[in-house]
Amino acid sequence: MKRTQTPEIASILFALSNVISKLLGFVRDLFLSNYFGVSKSVDALSATLPINSIFQNLMTSAIVVSFIPLFLEEIANDRVKAEKDLSALFNLLFIIFLILAIVLMVSSNALVNILAPGFKDETLRNIMGKLIDFVSISAFLWAIVGFLFGVAQSKKHFFITAFTPLLANLFTIFGLVFFHKTFGIYSYVIGMNIGLLLQFLVMAYYSKKYLNLKFGMYFSVSRNLLSRLFVLSLPLILLQLTNYFVTLLSNRIASTLSEGSIASIQYANKLRQLWVSLLTVPIATAYYPFLSEAAITGNFDRLSQIFRRSAEFALILGIPITVVSFAFANPIVQIVFKRGAFNEEAVILTTLAFKYFSIGIFALMITTLAMRVLYALKEMYLVLLVSVVIAVINILLFYPLVKVFGHAGIPFAISIGIIIETIAFLIALEIKTHIKLGEFFISVLKITVPSLVSVIFMYFIYNIAIRFIGNAKTLNILVSFTISAVVFIISYFILLKIFKVEELDTIIKIFNK
Repeated sequence: MKRTQTPEIASILFALSNVISKLLGFVRDLFLSNYFGVSKSVDALSATLPINSIFQNLMTSAIVVSFIPLFLEEIANDRVKAEKDLSALFNLLFIIFLILAIVLMVSSNALVNILAPGFKDETLRNIMGKLIDFVSISAFLWAIVGFLFGVAQSKKHFFITAFTPLLANLFTIFGLVFFHKTFGIYSYVIGMNIGLLLQFLVMAYYSKKYLNLKFGMYFSVSRNLLSRLFVLSLPLILLQLTNYFVTLLSNRIASTLSEGSIASIQYANKLRQLWVSLLTVPIATAYYPFLSEAAITGNFDRLSQIFRRSAEFALILGIPITVVSFAFANPIVQIVFKRGAFNEEAVILTTLAFKYFSIGIFALMITTLAMRVLYALKEMYLVLLVSVVIAVINILLFYPLVKVFGHAGIPFAISIGIIIETIAFLIALEIKTHIKLGEFFISVLKITVPSLVSVIFMYFIYNIAIRFIGNAKTLNILVSFTISAVVFIISYFILLKIFKVEELDTIIKIFNK
């Protein structure tokens, strides 16, 4: 099976798959919002789904991220031994995460009090308890498939990991469409679990056939590897638990607010995460093995160069998306979600949350990339320290901002924290790799000014279009937004040329190649 040899091609491959995946994800969320709106059942689902994230992130953002540099080192010294350790580690992790999933299922009713203490209705509590049972299964599958994805990516087999994840979204959509009347909100998790099971079977077959992974009751992992993996992954595990604690606390606060608060925050967060997933995760995932190789050889100039290229690649798209999302939060929410059970009240709740989430979109993109560089440098404890400080800032901001802004105070606090976190990581990279922070901020300024000027043009054109077309229907809003967005794109790229933003030429060259 042919490997992907360059980060540019791998990045574009991931970008393509992410576009498809996120389109499917949006279709999934459209059906969810259409059938259930921001109802109590969606609040329960939204409070439960982060369990998936913590399992998946523990594996992909902690264990796998730590393991890839170690595996690359081992395979350079002794390929046979490295392959044996890889298989034994997978078998061990399979058992550990299976036990964790079973514990969650056994404790599902007790977990309702922890995840959403504001849910007093007994029917709602029962719904959430059953959802936890289903999500415990999906969380286990996400974790195991995430490890297999990491193995494939470490060997630069990007194609299979780019397109296999489409199955989860695809079958979640099938579940919602065909079974929402029969199973209600459970149709979401039933479809998701079927898709994840298929993902696991596909990746298990591929890993055995092409990645030399052996399955079975073989757990003899090198003690040296386990100890090094523990040292490297422990801070990242603590990091993921810290992040989940912030999510848990925010959901607990939102559960005590008006109905639909948790759901509207989650819908808004999905809009925010869309841009990060489409534009940054493909870049970060594709570049990580190359960053690891540069870090292993001590080539800090190469490491710094890769980060600058990837960050500027993301910024030239991320900054305009940030300003457009903030200025046009309401039209975007209406275009995406307003139909069926997603009424005007749901639009207002989600718009407020999305507006404040959008403030930190560009910062989240840079943080995602900067963390990967620090991971490659094995600076896991530095990442943990910064993240714990940011978590404390978030927690301190939640209560006062919720009092002032209601449920929107939660995304506002998160955005403030992300911006502070980005600045801290950039300073750390300047110290570690000399990324020329001054030049980097000049690039940010050169991209920000065209973005702000262009969004003013866009706002002007949008208001003119709305007056002529009207805003009574979602289609009218979509047409007006599209017309004004075209004006934004044209003016933005013209201004980038005027400001002589070199990154634009780099992007054009990559896509031409």
